[in-house]
Amino acid sequence: MRKRIGYSIVFAILLIAEILIGRFATGFVRSYIGDVLVIPTIYFLLRIIFSKDNIFSVYVLPLLCYCLGRVAEFLQLIDITGILGIDKGSLLGILIGGSFDLRDILAYLVGLYLIGIFLALESRRSTDGRKWWYPIAVFLHCTWGYTQTVGGLILYLWYIRCPHSYYGEVIRTKWPLKMGLSLGLFIFTPEDPREDDTSEAAAAERKLNEEMAVHEYGHTFQALLFGPLYLIVVGIPSLAWGLIPAFKKMRSDKGISYTSLFCEKWASDWGETVTGKKALRT
Repeated sequence: MRKRIGYSIVFAILLIAEILIGRFATGFVRSYIGDVLVIPTIYFLLRIIFSKDNIFSVYVLPLLCYCLGRVAEFLQLIDITGILGIDKGSLLGILIGGSFDLRDILAYLVGLYLIGIFLALESRRSTDGRKWWYPIAVFLHCTWGYTQTVGGLILYLWYIRCPHSYYGEVIRTKWPLKMGLSLGLFIFTPEDPREDDTSEAAAAERKLNEEMAVHEYGHTFQALLFGPLYLIVVGIPSLAWGLIPAFKKMRSDKGISYTSLFCEKWASDWGETVTGKKALRT
């Protein structure tokens, strides 16, 4: 309850600031400061509802707020306020914004960064194992690695009912597919056997899944390195190598391991270096 009250106070302050900027400010303050504050305003509104610190509120909500900002820019581009007859001085008109400007995207990034600073400060009192630098990594995934992170967000929401957990500074989802995938801030690994299954086969499967998690975690650093080029340099070659029947047959016939591909071996190497755990090497 105390956190919800705190978020409500911050939201009220930001909302009042947005209204005052929208009604009275001009120039730089109206054009950019208002856009900077709109992302934190939406975030703290949602934190009133999602007040508990968990994967969704700490990791997913900031990204959703940033995506909403991008959507608002698109709505400005098509002049949605004019189409629907929304008063630009109204609260909804202020939140949507007046006119399309690519520089507003930079303002939204600054707003996302402010959320990251807040989460970094808040994490000093957290009990969920978060480190202070995790929000910084989230910020990088949501900006430099935006393309793949949005793809990961869509899959995360699609498999929202699957088990999720922190894995370093990213989110791990155990999904029903028998394959691993890494998309920016999100990694996906196969779901484990039932807890009451104590067979050797189940133990081997759990071990393989953990090695796969280390491997997919290594891909997240490639995503931070290549940013918007990640899908071209790593993503497409990786999917082709793993899913195209001709490559699967070639690996089977010639005894070539999956991680022999340059980007896959690199991911396992990087994952092992960072975590100190064994990565996938099959």
